[in-house]
Amino acid sequence: MTAPDPLTWRMPPRWVLLVGVLSIVCAEVAGASMARFKLELARWARGAMLTHPTIHGLVGVRDVDERILDEALVKFDAGLRLFHMHAEGMGLVVIATATVAATLAGPGAARRAIVGLLTIGGAGYPVGYLVWSALIPSQGLERAKTIAEWLVWIPFGSAAIVALWWLAALVAWRIWRP
Repeated sequence: MTAPDPLTWRMPPRWVLLVGVLSIVCAEVAGASMARFKLELARWARGAMLTHPTIHGLVGVRDVDERILDEALVKFDAGLRLFHMHAEGMGLVVIATATVAATLAGPGAARRAIVGLLTIGGAGYPVGYLVWSALIPSQGLERAKTIAEWLVWIPFGSAAIVALWWLAALVAWRIWRP
């Protein structure tokens, strides 16, 4: 009796690995920058919010306005932190899933499409948190979130989800085929 050939893992294209590593590097730089420039970022965001009082619903009463500004500043900081966490995580996801796709998806258009969607979707999705944070001071909480959703989260997240489902179907087919 002979054992079946062991699975030989294939490396994804180098550009995919570069994108995954750059995503992790950007996450780490963002994390360090948030710690180093926390006060400066908060001052900038607060100043920008004060230049757009109607967008944020500021009424000129300190007790009321401070609560509104505090909430917006917390969301601003949360968006930066979420970028840090998602860019770090999605960088790893891009590398791992592209490796699985390179190994299990046969050569050809399907593999290239899966790897491309995984890479573009995985690297692009975290940028939505930066867009959201950057737009909060000038657009307000809800409008900034809506813009980030439609410009970044929905298209890039959808690309990653479609690729992951496609890859899951290929893996299942490979495992359970007769």
